[in-house]
This record gives sequence, C-alpha cells and structure tokens, in this order.
Amino acid sequence: MGRGVRPHRSVPTLHAHLDESGDLNFTPSGSKYYIFTVAWTYDPSPLAQDLTALRFSYLKFGTDLNRFHASEDQQAVRDAVVNKLMSRAGWNFASIVVEKNKVNPTIREQHRFYPQFATMVLRFVLRGCIRPQTDQVLIFTDELPVKAKREAVKKAIHAACRSELESRIRFGCYHHPSTSNKWIQVADYCCWSVQRKWERNDSRTYSRLRTRMIRDELNVTARGTTTYY
Repeated sequence: MGRGVRPHRSVPTLHAHLDESGDLNFTPSGSKYYIFTVAWTYDPSPLAQDLTALRFSYLKFGTDLNRFHASEDQQAVRDAVVNKLMSRAGWNFASIVVEKNKVNPTIREQHRFYPQFATMVLRFVLRGCIRPQTDQVLIFTDELPVKAKREAVKKAIHAACRSELESRIRFGCYHHPSTSNKWIQVADYCCWSVQRKWERNDSRTYSRLRTRMIRDELNVTARGTTTYY
C-alpha cells in the first residue's frame, strides 16, 4: 500500500500593507501632516474577494473602476467599500501622524524622512501584533516611481524587520501597483480616513473605521517643542 501525501501544514503569515498621505513640501503651502498607516491581517483572501466582487458589480453597471482609491472615489463608492471593510473581522490598522512644521530640517530629505518615520508604525506592529507561531512576514507598499524614495523605503523596512523580528521569522518586502493588491487599497482607505480627520476635521469615514485601529493614531512629533515654520 502506497504512502499517502502528507498535507502541507499551514503556518501563520502576517500580511502588512504600508500606505502614506501627505507631501514633502515643508512650507505653509504644503500639507500640515504626513501620515503613515499599516493595515495587516493573517487571512487576506476573504476581504480581497469581497472588494473584487464589489468592483465588478460597479463595472457591470457602467462605473469604470480599476481599483478603489479613497481620495478619488465618489462618496457612494466610499460608503460601499467601508461597509465591506467593516463586514470582515481579522484585520487591524495603525497610523502615525507627523506634524511637519516640527520636523527638524536635517531629516526632511526622503532618505532620512522615511527611515525616521515610516518605520515607527511598522515597528509598532512588529513588536506588538505578531502571533506566537508566525513563520513569515510579508510587507507590501504601492509602486514607488521615484528611485530615491523607493530605495529609502526599502532600506527602512528591511532594517525594521531585521531588528524587530526573531531570526526564525522570514520576511519579504514588495512594491506592487495598488490595482493588483486589494489590501494596499484597504490601507489607502484607512490612511485617507486619518488624513481627513487631521487635515479637514472630517471624521465621517474615520469614525466608522476606528474600531479596527489597535490604538488611537500617534502624533509622533507632539513631543517636539520647536516649530520651524
């Protein structure tokens, strides 16, 4: 009698998705805040499938959507997306809010700014939200067309993973177009909701998504006392 094939043992993989909102214009004409958000899950398929079905339902009736993008979507679409996000458990997000006029000029360049601030929210997740049996961490961002920014983000993410994860945990970092990854779109919606709250005092979407936050967003530069402009 032949020996049966042993089923592959599923090991927990954390899927983390990093998004950002704001600009690097450090003058009064730029955005007041720069926001970094990570949305994460151990089971990405169900919500991704829900969002795919939702997009096709819009396409069926003539609404041309190649992805969901909070700042561009009509309010009715936003409401439908948020309904889908809140209908699924098993995911969370965290954000940090950088008050740009308190950022020291010496760390405003991309190769310094991203390692300084993007890794703060990522380290928060890696330190406190990893399940004991986690075998692998996969980190995703949207495509980064500017080479200097891409290299700065990649370097920062790798440094954070090496310092925060146990040596047994493998990790990978991928920069994919948001059209190919529904979870980058989830992170975009979460990040946009925080941005609207801080920049526009508009908490409509934020108030619905807030229950998925591990804790209230961190104003990471609130500790500073120097205002540069």
